[in-house]
Amino acid sequence: MKRRLIAGAAMLLAYSTPHAESGVNLYGLISTGILYANNQNGHSQVQMPNGPMQTPRWGLRGTEELGGGVNAFYTLEGGFAIDTGTLSQGGRLFGRQAFVGMSSQQLGTITLGRQYDLPAATLWPYESATQFAAFGTHIGDSDNVFNTFRVNNTLAYKSPTYGGLQFAGMFSLGEKPGDFRSNNAYSLGVSYKSGDLSVGVAYEELNTPNSASNQSGAVVGDYGFTSPFVTSLASGAKVEHQRIFGSGGAYQFGKTGVSLLYTNVRFDYLDKTRLTVNNGEISVTHNISPELLLGVAYIYTWGEYQPGGNQPKWHQLNLGADYFLSKRTDLFLVGIYQRAAGDATYAQIYTLSPSSTKSQVTAVAGIRHKF
Repeated sequence: MKRRLIAGAAMLLAYSTPHAESGVNLYGLISTGILYANNQNGHSQVQMPNGPMQTPRWGLRGTEELGGGVNAFYTLEGGFAIDTGTLSQGGRLFGRQAFVGMSSQQLGTITLGRQYDLPAATLWPYESATQFAAFGTHIGDSDNVFNTFRVNNTLAYKSPTYGGLQFAGMFSLGEKPGDFRSNNAYSLGVSYKSGDLSVGVAYEELNTPNSASNQSGAVVGDYGFTSPFVTSLASGAKVEHQRIFGSGGAYQFGKTGVSLLYTNVRFDYLDKTRLTVNNGEISVTHNISPELLLGVAYIYTWGEYQPGGNQPKWHQLNLGADYFLSKRTDLFLVGIYQRAAGDATYAQIYTLSPSSTKSQVTAVAGIRHKF
Protein backbone atom coordinates (compact mmCIF):
# COMPACT_ATOMS: atom_id res chain seq x y z
CA MET A 1 0.00 0.00 0.00
CA LYS A 2 2.77 2.39 0.95
CA ARG A 3 4.63 1.61 -2.29
CA ARG A 4 1.47 2.38 -4.30
CA LEU A 5 1.11 5.77 -2.54
CA ILE A 6 4.75 6.61 -3.23
CA ALA A 7 4.39 5.59 -6.90
CA GLY A 8 1.19 7.64 -7.24
CA ALA A 9 2.85 10.69 -5.70
CA ALA A 10 5.78 10.33 -8.08
CA MET A 11 3.44 10.18 -11.08
CA LEU A 12 1.58 13.30 -9.91
CA LEU A 13 4.88 15.13 -9.50
CA ALA A 14 6.03 14.06 -12.94
CA TYR A 15 2.85 15.32 -14.61
CA SER A 16 2.54 18.51 -12.59
CA THR A 17 6.06 19.79 -13.24
CA PRO A 18 5.65 20.44 -17.01
CA HIS A 19 2.33 22.19 -16.44
CA ALA A 20 3.98 24.50 -13.93
CA GLU A 21 6.47 25.53 -16.61
CA SER A 22 4.02 25.58 -19.51
CA GLY A 23 1.12 27.64 -20.77
CA VAL A 24 -1.73 27.14 -23.24
CA ASN A 25 -3.69 30.14 -24.51
CA LEU A 26 -6.99 30.24 -26.37
CA TYR A 27 -7.31 33.37 -28.52
CA GLY A 28 -9.24 34.70 -31.45
CA LEU A 29 -10.73 37.57 -33.44
CA ILE A 30 -14.13 38.31 -34.97
CA SER A 31 -14.73 41.04 -37.55
CA THR A 32 -17.69 41.86 -39.76
CA GLY A 33 -19.94 44.72 -40.84
CA ILE A 34 -21.94 46.02 -43.79
CA LEU A 35 -20.28 46.59 -47.17
CA TYR A 36 -21.50 48.49 -50.23
CA ALA A 37 -19.91 48.08 -53.65
CA ASN A 38 -21.04 50.25 -56.56
CA ASN A 39 -20.23 47.82 -59.38
CA GLN A 40 -19.66 44.07 -59.32
CA ASN A 41 -20.17 42.63 -62.82
CA GLY A 42 -22.35 45.64 -63.59
CA HIS A 43 -24.49 45.63 -60.43
CA SER A 44 -24.29 47.37 -57.07
CA GLN A 45 -24.40 45.20 -53.97
CA VAL A 46 -24.85 45.39 -50.20
CA GLN A 47 -23.42 42.47 -48.26
CA MET A 48 -22.13 41.31 -44.88
CA PRO A 49 -18.41 40.71 -45.48
CA ASN A 50 -16.35 38.15 -43.65
CA GLY A 51 -13.56 39.86 -41.72
CA PRO A 52 -13.09 43.19 -43.47
CA MET A 53 -10.70 44.33 -40.70
CA GLN A 54 -8.70 41.11 -40.21
CA THR A 55 -10.40 37.83 -40.98
CA PRO A 56 -12.02 35.87 -38.11
CA ARG A 57 -9.88 33.23 -36.46
CA TRP A 58 -9.45 31.18 -33.32
CA GLY A 59 -6.36 29.41 -32.10
CA LEU A 60 -4.33 27.69 -29.45
CA ARG A 61 -0.79 28.62 -28.44
CA GLY A 62 1.28 26.57 -26.05
CA THR A 63 4.78 26.86 -24.61
CA GLU A 64 7.03 24.77 -22.41
CA GLU A 65 10.18 26.04 -20.72
CA LEU A 66 12.99 23.54 -21.21
CA GLY A 67 15.64 25.43 -19.26
CA GLY A 68 18.67 27.46 -20.24
CA GLY A 69 16.60 30.00 -22.19
CA VAL A 70 15.16 27.28 -24.48
CA ASN A 71 11.42 26.85 -25.09
CA ALA A 72 9.26 24.44 -27.05
CA PHE A 73 6.05 25.91 -28.46
CA TYR A 74 3.22 25.41 -30.94
CA THR A 75 0.46 27.34 -32.68
CA LEU A 76 -2.77 25.90 -34.09
CA GLU A 77 -4.93 28.57 -35.75
CA GLY A 78 -8.05 28.18 -37.85
CA GLY A 79 -10.06 30.67 -39.86
CA PHE A 80 -13.83 30.78 -40.18
CA ALA A 81 -16.53 32.85 -41.87
CA ILE A 82 -18.53 34.85 -39.34
CA ASP A 83 -21.42 35.37 -41.78
CA THR A 84 -21.97 31.62 -42.43
CA GLY A 85 -19.98 29.82 -39.72
CA THR A 86 -18.04 27.74 -42.25
CA LEU A 87 -14.29 27.02 -42.15
CA SER A 88 -11.97 29.17 -44.25
CA GLN A 89 -8.70 28.33 -46.07
CA GLY A 90 -10.34 25.61 -48.14
CA GLY A 91 -12.11 23.99 -45.21
CA ARG A 92 -8.93 23.34 -43.22
CA LEU A 93 -9.40 23.03 -39.46
CA PHE A 94 -6.15 24.90 -38.78
CA GLY A 95 -5.75 26.56 -42.16
CA ARG A 96 -4.20 29.81 -40.97
CA GLN A 97 -1.26 28.33 -39.05
CA ALA A 98 -0.24 24.91 -37.73
CA PHE A 99 3.34 24.56 -36.55
CA VAL A 100 5.63 23.42 -33.75
CA GLY A 101 9.06 24.74 -32.89
CA MET A 102 11.85 25.54 -30.48
CA SER A 103 13.41 28.87 -29.55
CA SER A 104 16.70 29.82 -27.93
CA GLN A 105 17.74 33.25 -26.73
CA GLN A 106 21.22 32.68 -28.15
CA LEU A 107 20.51 30.64 -31.30
CA GLY A 108 17.12 31.84 -32.59
CA THR A 109 13.88 30.07 -33.50
CA ILE A 110 13.07 27.05 -35.67
CA THR A 111 9.49 26.16 -36.68
CA LEU A 112 8.00 23.34 -38.76
CA GLY A 113 4.52 23.15 -40.33
CA ARG A 114 2.03 25.38 -42.18
CA GLN A 115 3.12 29.01 -41.77
CA TYR A 116 3.05 32.57 -43.13
CA ASP A 117 5.61 33.19 -45.86
CA LEU A 118 8.24 35.90 -45.38
CA PRO A 119 6.81 38.61 -47.68
CA ALA A 120 3.72 38.54 -45.44
CA ALA A 121 5.63 38.18 -42.16
CA THR A 122 8.22 40.86 -43.00
CA LEU A 123 6.31 43.51 -44.98
CA TRP A 124 2.77 43.54 -43.53
CA PRO A 125 3.45 46.47 -41.11
CA TYR A 126 3.98 48.80 -44.09
CA GLU A 127 0.70 48.10 -45.92
CA SER A 128 -2.34 50.28 -45.27
CA ALA A 129 -4.69 47.28 -45.55
CA THR A 130 -3.21 45.83 -42.36
CA GLN A 131 -3.07 49.20 -40.61
CA PHE A 132 -6.57 50.63 -41.20
CA ALA A 133 -7.86 49.98 -44.74
CA ALA A 134 -9.73 46.65 -44.53
CA PHE A 135 -9.66 45.01 -48.00
CA GLY A 136 -7.55 47.81 -49.49
CA THR A 137 -4.56 45.65 -50.44
CA HIS A 138 -2.71 45.72 -53.77
CA ILE A 139 -4.86 44.42 -56.63
CA GLY A 140 -5.03 40.62 -56.43
CA ASP A 141 -2.57 40.65 -53.51
CA SER A 142 0.04 39.72 -56.13
CA ASP A 143 2.89 40.01 -53.58
CA ASN A 144 1.03 38.09 -50.81
CA VAL A 145 1.80 40.82 -48.28
CA PHE A 146 -1.89 40.57 -47.29
CA ASN A 147 -1.31 36.88 -46.65
CA THR A 148 -3.78 35.37 -49.12
CA PHE A 149 -1.95 32.04 -49.10
CA ARG A 150 0.19 30.19 -46.55
CA VAL A 151 2.95 27.67 -47.21
CA ASN A 152 2.78 24.00 -46.20
CA ASN A 153 5.56 21.59 -45.26
CA THR A 154 7.72 24.51 -44.15
CA LEU A 155 10.95 24.63 -42.16
CA ALA A 156 11.65 28.20 -41.02
CA TYR A 157 14.46 29.84 -39.07
CA LYS A 158 14.48 33.27 -37.42
CA SER A 159 17.66 34.65 -35.87
CA PRO A 160 17.97 36.46 -32.55
CA THR A 161 17.85 40.26 -32.79
CA TYR A 162 21.27 41.88 -33.12
CA GLY A 163 21.04 45.61 -32.38
CA GLY A 164 17.58 45.77 -33.95
CA LEU A 165 18.55 43.59 -36.96
CA GLN A 166 16.95 40.19 -37.55
CA PHE A 167 17.25 37.61 -40.35
CA ALA A 168 14.82 34.89 -41.40
CA GLY A 169 14.66 32.10 -43.97
CA MET A 170 12.27 29.31 -44.87
CA PHE A 171 11.98 26.38 -47.25
CA SER A 172 8.75 24.59 -48.13
CA LEU A 173 8.89 21.04 -49.45
CA GLY A 174 7.00 19.98 -52.56
CA GLU A 175 6.90 16.33 -51.47
CA LYS A 176 6.44 14.94 -55.00
CA PRO A 177 8.35 11.67 -55.54
CA GLY A 178 11.05 12.08 -58.16
CA ASP A 179 10.52 15.84 -58.59
CA PHE A 180 12.02 17.90 -55.75
CA ARG A 181 11.19 21.23 -57.42
CA SER A 182 7.48 20.60 -58.01
CA ASN A 183 5.35 22.99 -55.91
CA ASN A 184 8.13 23.94 -53.52
CA ALA A 185 9.00 27.42 -52.24
CA TYR A 186 11.66 29.35 -50.41
CA SER A 187 11.93 32.87 -49.02
CA LEU A 188 14.32 35.17 -47.16
CA GLY A 189 13.62 38.19 -44.98
CA VAL A 190 15.56 40.90 -43.15
CA SER A 191 14.05 43.40 -40.72
CA TYR A 192 15.43 46.26 -38.66
CA LYS A 193 13.89 48.36 -35.90
CA SER A 194 15.38 51.21 -33.92
CA GLY A 195 13.17 53.59 -31.98
CA ASP A 196 10.52 55.04 -34.28
CA LEU A 197 12.13 53.63 -37.45
CA SER A 198 11.49 50.18 -38.91
CA VAL A 199 12.41 48.66 -42.31
CA GLY A 200 12.04 45.26 -43.95
CA VAL A 201 13.15 43.42 -47.10
CA ALA A 202 11.85 40.06 -48.36
CA TYR A 203 12.38 37.73 -51.33
CA GLU A 204 10.43 34.61 -52.33
CA GLU A 205 10.23 32.06 -55.14
CA LEU A 206 7.32 29.68 -55.80
CA ASN A 207 7.57 26.78 -58.24
CA THR A 208 4.36 25.52 -59.90
CA PRO A 209 2.14 26.82 -57.05
CA ASN A 210 -1.20 25.02 -56.63
CA SER A 211 -0.06 22.42 -59.17
CA ALA A 212 -2.92 20.17 -60.28
CA SER A 213 -0.51 17.21 -60.33
CA ASN A 214 0.88 17.92 -56.86
CA GLN A 215 -1.67 18.87 -54.22
CA SER A 216 0.69 17.78 -51.41
CA GLY A 217 3.09 20.64 -52.04
CA ALA A 218 3.89 24.02 -50.54
CA VAL A 219 1.07 26.17 -51.97
CA VAL A 220 -2.30 24.45 -52.34
CA GLY A 221 -5.90 25.60 -52.55
CA ASP A 222 -5.79 29.21 -51.35
CA TYR A 223 -3.45 30.52 -54.07
CA GLY A 224 -4.68 33.42 -56.22
CA PHE A 225 -7.89 34.27 -54.37
CA THR A 226 -9.74 36.85 -56.54
CA SER A 227 -6.48 37.58 -58.40
CA PRO A 228 -6.50 38.53 -62.10
CA PHE A 229 -2.84 37.49 -62.42
CA VAL A 230 -2.72 33.73 -61.73
CA THR A 231 -3.55 32.78 -65.33
CA SER A 232 -1.93 33.93 -68.57
CA LEU A 233 -3.61 36.72 -70.49
CA ALA A 234 -2.78 34.92 -73.74
CA SER A 235 -4.13 31.42 -73.09
CA GLY A 236 -5.33 31.08 -69.49
CA ALA A 237 -2.31 28.91 -68.63
CA LYS A 238 -1.41 28.62 -64.94
CA VAL A 239 1.67 29.94 -63.16
CA GLU A 240 4.86 27.90 -63.55
CA HIS A 241 7.07 30.15 -61.46
CA GLN A 242 6.45 33.23 -59.29
CA ARG A 243 9.11 35.51 -57.84
CA ILE A 244 8.40 38.19 -55.24
CA PHE A 245 10.71 40.96 -54.04
CA GLY A 246 9.62 43.69 -51.65
CA SER A 247 10.91 46.37 -49.31
CA GLY A 248 9.20 48.72 -46.92
CA GLY A 249 9.76 51.14 -44.10
CA ALA A 250 7.92 53.25 -41.56
CA TYR A 251 8.66 56.15 -39.24
CA GLN A 252 6.55 57.45 -36.38
CA PHE A 253 6.54 61.26 -36.03
CA GLY A 254 4.78 61.56 -32.69
CA LYS A 255 1.09 60.95 -33.37
CA THR A 256 1.66 60.65 -37.14
CA GLY A 257 3.05 57.59 -38.89
CA VAL A 258 4.33 57.38 -42.48
CA SER A 259 4.84 54.07 -44.31
CA LEU A 260 6.33 53.26 -47.71
CA LEU A 261 6.11 49.92 -49.51
CA TYR A 262 7.37 48.69 -52.89
CA THR A 263 7.02 45.20 -54.35
CA ASN A 264 8.05 43.66 -57.66
CA VAL A 265 6.36 40.41 -58.70
CA ARG A 266 7.06 38.28 -61.77
CA PHE A 267 4.71 35.54 -63.00
CA ASP A 268 6.08 33.04 -65.54
CA TYR A 269 3.26 31.00 -67.08
CA LEU A 270 3.22 27.48 -68.48
CA ASP A 271 2.60 28.87 -71.99
CA LYS A 272 5.97 30.70 -71.73
CA THR A 273 4.44 34.16 -71.44
CA ARG A 274 5.18 36.32 -68.40
CA LEU A 275 3.87 39.27 -66.41
CA THR A 276 5.76 41.68 -64.19
CA VAL A 277 3.70 43.60 -61.61
CA ASN A 278 4.99 46.53 -59.54
CA ASN A 279 3.18 47.98 -56.51
CA GLY A 280 4.12 51.28 -54.91
CA GLU A 281 2.30 52.49 -51.78
CA ILE A 282 2.48 55.42 -49.38
CA SER A 283 0.26 55.62 -46.32
CA VAL A 284 -0.16 58.11 -43.48
CA THR A 285 -1.89 57.51 -40.15
CA HIS A 286 -2.67 60.04 -37.42
CA ASN A 287 -3.97 59.50 -33.90
CA ILE A 288 -6.52 62.25 -33.30
CA SER A 289 -6.78 60.85 -29.77
CA PRO A 290 -5.76 57.61 -28.07
CA GLU A 291 -9.10 56.18 -29.21
CA LEU A 292 -9.35 57.51 -32.78
CA LEU A 293 -7.01 56.66 -35.68
CA LEU A 294 -7.36 58.18 -39.17
CA GLY A 295 -5.54 56.89 -42.24
CA VAL A 296 -5.06 57.62 -45.92
CA ALA A 297 -3.09 55.70 -48.54
CA TYR A 298 -2.35 55.82 -52.27
CA ILE A 299 -1.35 52.71 -54.26
CA TYR A 300 -0.04 52.72 -57.83
CA THR A 301 0.23 49.38 -59.62
CA TRP A 302 1.79 48.99 -63.07
CA GLY A 303 2.60 45.87 -65.04
CA GLU A 304 3.77 44.50 -68.38
CA TYR A 305 2.91 41.29 -70.23
CA GLN A 306 5.48 39.73 -72.56
CA PRO A 307 5.38 39.08 -75.37
CA GLY A 308 3.05 41.76 -76.63
CA GLY A 309 3.88 44.62 -74.29
CA ASN A 310 0.39 44.94 -72.79
CA GLN A 311 0.74 47.43 -69.88
CA PRO A 312 -2.08 47.44 -67.31
CA LYS A 313 -2.14 50.09 -64.56
CA TRP A 314 -4.28 50.79 -61.52
CA HIS A 315 -4.65 53.69 -59.10
CA GLN A 316 -6.16 53.09 -55.66
CA LEU A 317 -7.08 55.40 -52.78
CA ASN A 318 -7.79 54.07 -49.27
CA LEU A 319 -9.44 56.12 -46.51
CA GLY A 320 -10.11 54.80 -43.02
CA ALA A 321 -11.18 55.69 -39.49
CA ASP A 322 -10.79 53.33 -36.54
CA TYR A 323 -12.33 54.07 -33.13
CA PHE A 324 -11.24 51.91 -30.18
CA LEU A 325 -13.93 51.34 -27.59
CA SER A 326 -11.41 49.30 -25.58
CA LYS A 327 -8.17 47.39 -26.10
CA ARG A 328 -10.18 44.50 -27.53
CA THR A 329 -13.07 46.14 -29.41
CA ASP A 330 -13.09 48.78 -32.14
CA LEU A 331 -15.43 50.27 -34.76
CA PHE A 332 -14.18 51.11 -38.25
CA LEU A 333 -15.23 52.89 -41.42
CA VAL A 334 -13.26 52.37 -44.64
CA GLY A 335 -13.68 53.67 -48.18
CA ILE A 336 -11.73 52.37 -51.21
CA TYR A 337 -11.62 53.74 -54.75
CA GLN A 338 -9.80 51.95 -57.58
CA ARG A 339 -9.31 53.14 -61.15
CA ALA A 340 -7.94 51.03 -64.02
CA ALA A 341 -5.64 52.77 -66.51
CA GLY A 342 -3.33 51.94 -69.38
CA ASP A 343 -4.25 48.58 -70.89
CA ALA A 344 -6.24 47.46 -67.84
CA THR A 345 -9.88 46.98 -68.79
CA TYR A 346 -11.54 46.75 -65.37
CA ALA A 347 -11.11 47.53 -61.67
CA GLN A 348 -11.25 44.82 -59.01
CA ILE A 349 -10.90 45.63 -55.33
CA TYR A 350 -9.75 42.66 -53.25
CA THR A 351 -12.50 40.08 -52.44
CA LEU A 352 -14.92 41.75 -54.89
CA SER A 353 -15.93 40.61 -58.36
CA PRO A 354 -14.58 42.71 -61.26
CA SER A 355 -16.26 45.95 -62.20
CA SER A 356 -17.87 46.21 -65.62
CA THR A 357 -16.11 49.58 -66.00
CA LYS A 358 -12.66 50.95 -65.26
CA SER A 359 -13.61 52.12 -61.76
CA GLN A 360 -14.91 50.56 -58.58
CA VAL A 361 -15.86 51.98 -55.20
CA THR A 362 -16.58 50.22 -51.93
CA ALA A 363 -17.33 51.34 -48.38
CA VAL A 364 -17.51 49.16 -45.28
CA ALA A 365 -18.48 49.92 -41.68
CA GLY A 366 -18.06 47.31 -39.00
CA ILE A 367 -16.86 46.03 -35.67
CA ARG A 368 -13.82 43.97 -34.61
CA HIS A 369 -13.49 42.11 -31.33
CA LYS A 370 -10.45 40.23 -30.03
CA PHE A 371 -10.47 37.61 -27.33
